[in-house]
Amino acid sequence: MAYVHRAEGTSQRGVPGAAEPDNVLRFTRSDRPLIQDPSPIALAQLIEAEIIPRLLAAHQGGERSDVIPMNTGIISPAELERFARQSFVEDLGQLMEHVDLFMRRGVAVETIYFDLLSPAAKLLGEMWEDDQCTFADVTVGLCRLQQIIYEFADRVHVENGGGDGRTALFALTPGDQHSLGLIMVVEFFRQSGWRTICMPDATAEDLVHMVETESFDLIGFSMANEKWLEPLPHLIGCLRKASRNQQVRVMVGGRVFSDDPRRVAQVGADETASDARQAVQMAARLVSTPQAVA
Repeated sequence: MAYVHRAEGTSQRGVPGAAEPDNVLRFTRSDRPLIQDPSPIALAQLIEAEIIPRLLAAHQGGERSDVIPMNTGIISPAELERFARQSFVEDLGQLMEHVDLFMRRGVAVETIYFDLLSPAAKLLGEMWEDDQCTFADVTVGLCRLQQIIYEFADRVHVENGGGDGRTALFALTPGDQHSLGLIMVVEFFRQSGWRTICMPDATAEDLVHMVETESFDLIGFSMANEKWLEPLPHLIGCLRKASRNQQVRVMVGGRVFSDDPRRVAQVGADETASDARQAVQMAARLVSTPQAVA
């Protein structure tokens, strides 16, 4: 039987003969920026553009490349690549410290999900394909990214959800093993009020038995590899026929469908979404719209 996850110091400056610390920021006359405009806005811009980066550089030993960027709510490509590599060489505690640092910088939780964790998982796959890391590295990295998702689950607040206690069954297409995206989707649905059941390792028989046993408003599949595409239409047909809710809606997601949206209709699904946020919104519209009679 498949595993089922249910989720409801004193300054020495000016003291004669005192040795000055190595990391003291020094300005020479030539370093002093000229302020043509004495307004508060100009002063703030000067502090942000000149003073803070120099203070940070002094604090970090003068390594300007390590200075935290001023676009604090954005994760840069270099930071993303570094984090992806850290995912398989550092432990969960160290990775969480990196993520918390991003958040103290002003990066939103949803940005952590969609501009860090999800792209990092994709980057791990690309690194493996380019022989920059081993399959074991990818496995460890994905496992730790998944753990971070669980750690942040209760910090996510999905707006405009509208689930109102509706129930959704989520699964990977039988045979597929890329569960990170599925787990993220499930957490967003849970946070928006849906009762969710996740069966990432379910067989077709497991899923049919589940929809015969419980009533669901929505069934969601995630697929990363197109080689599992062929049996999906038959499975979706069986689930619709066996479902206790004859109005059940089916959504599919993953790279297979983002690469070719025509596949949504080919497998007999109702809709797809590009990410978890869109999936929640799309599902709310689907289950509130009467299903057309064939």
